Amino acid sequence: MYVFPEENDFLSLFECEPTLFDTTAKDLPFYYNKATYQFSNGEEDFIVTLSPSYGEVKIQVTQPTSNKLLSLLDLKRVDKFEITADKKELSSVLLTVLNADSQQTIEIDFKPKYKLIFREHYMR
Repeated sequence: MYVFPEENDFLSLFECEPTLFDTTAKDLPFYYNKATYQFSNGEEDFIVTLSPSYGEVKIQVTQPTSNKLLSLLDLKRVDKFEITADKKELSSVLLTVLNADSQQTIEIDFKPKYKLIFREHYMR
């Protein structure tokens, strides 16, 4: 099972309401839906799409003035999604992907400015 924060934690982190893929099932838990958040930090625009039950995370970053794509991260098996900072001027997350012989960590800052650090650690 994939470990993701609760819906309220994402509302606080991204400071916006998500667009949900399935709006027909009123009692469908957030974990089993697909949520898309669109927000900006003033320097970059973000579209973050989450499917917690599948472990899917997609983060698209564009430059607001030109709409030029700066970064696209499309992960299909995030084992753990952690919010490491959620403050007015600082927000960041840590994504963990476990493989048979390695662990990948992706540190992402959304505020004050976008930053991504990707690391792979071999486990023996």
